[in-house]
Amino acid sequence: MRRLLTRLVTLGTVSLGLAVSVGFAAPLSMSPQEARAFAWRSLQQDRPHIALQIAEALHTRDPDSYEASLLRGEALRQLRQTKAAKAAALKAWSAAETPEHRFNAAHLVAKTYFADGAKLRAQFWLRRAAQNAPDAQARRMAQRDFNVVRRSKLLSTALSFSVFPSSNINNGSTNDALVIGGLPFRVPASGQPHSGTGFRLGISTRYNKALNDRTLLRLGFSATGTTYKLSSESKALGSGKTGSDFAYAAVEVQAGVTLYPDSGESPGFGATRFDLALGRSWYGGSPLSNFLRVGAAQDYHLSKTARLRGTLELERQNRLDAAISSANIASFTLDMQHRFKNRARVGYGLYLRDTSSRSNLVESRVAGAQLSYSPPPLPVDVVPTFSLSAERTDYPRLNIGGVQRVDERARAAVSLLFPAVNYYGFAPTLNLSASRTNSTVPIYSTKDLRMNIGFKSTF
Repeated sequence: MRRLLTRLVTLGTVSLGLAVSVGFAAPLSMSPQEARAFAWRSLQQDRPHIALQIAEALHTRDPDSYEASLLRGEALRQLRQTKAAKAAALKAWSAAETPEHRFNAAHLVAKTYFADGAKLRAQFWLRRAAQNAPDAQARRMAQRDFNVVRRSKLLSTALSFSVFPSSNINNGSTNDALVIGGLPFRVPASGQPHSGTGFRLGISTRYNKALNDRTLLRLGFSATGTTYKLSSESKALGSGKTGSDFAYAAVEVQAGVTLYPDSGESPGFGATRFDLALGRSWYGGSPLSNFLRVGAAQDYHLSKTARLRGTLELERQNRLDAAISSANIASFTLDMQHRFKNRARVGYGLYLRDTSSRSNLVESRVAGAQLSYSPPPLPVDVVPTFSLSAERTDYPRLNIGGVQRVDERARAAVSLLFPAVNYYGFAPTLNLSASRTNSTVPIYSTKDLRMNIGFKSTF
């Protein structure tokens, strides 16, 4: 080490030198470039007190220096003086002029907030670091640290917002008229398709607490609201409806427990989940129902790339608009996810749902299947997901004109994520879907074309 210092003293003869005391009797004379290099090496060698002295000297020479502030912040952070380190890092951010400078400063600010326990603000600055990453490696570093902070948080919150034009927001009938018992009836304007634009906003908060190595307690709250703006064509129908008449909102509180197996080896059983949710919903601004839902899910890993999940849910809905429409709902879902070596993904599943109610319009039996596919990475910056679903719904006690109601519905959708066009780790999404329902009772036959524009976190 003394040999290195002797060489630095020999080199430090340029006119723009500065004197830095590094623990020896006489100060060393080094150029600013040599001093910065020596300070960074000191940090790597776990000698932050030396790096701090150099940073202070550089700061005295140039109070607006980005690197002096960054060095000072990193040295103070390693010395566990987090408040002073944060102030220095923020000053480095203010002085940063290049993407690399902004990345380094934002990354350091995030580390100081994390050390203080301010994990939400640390995540914000890590998103800012990712936004200013000079290359893919730096961006992956910010994403990795973001995920580390997220896993360490007991409380996490997520926001969602989307806009979606729709050709049939009210599930209106595609038939203007129908014949019942040989008599023609015209579908009222309120029952015809209303097109418009939907706006959906959601928030969810979750608290995770590990009770032991195998048990995770989950507590949560979520709220979602959807309202619409009707098109001029819908207003011309003369139904007297406004977009808020079709608005839907729901809030619920959740509790759950996840049990992890002793071994994560494949094949074998994976995590087991138990969930409870209690909530209320509104439609058109009026209370719709109170509901209680319990569920259990079991994972089974067929291999390291294939997972099977079975889910059973029981729900009680107490309708507030019409007590006769209250219902007990039991549903079972079996789905499988498979990941290929080329990073393509495919998912497929089956689901059954039984709804018991005193209302003939509500009691039903549903059987359906769904398929989704995400191709391997494409040469263009877009991540598509394609999905298909089909279901049959029987209404055993609903007969109109001597015909029992049976609906058959098919839906196709594509979701596009544009990860390259991201801001602070949020990338735009475009979802297109088309659905068609054919019913034995023509008034219930519908079709809907929908486009959904939103944002999704890429990490």
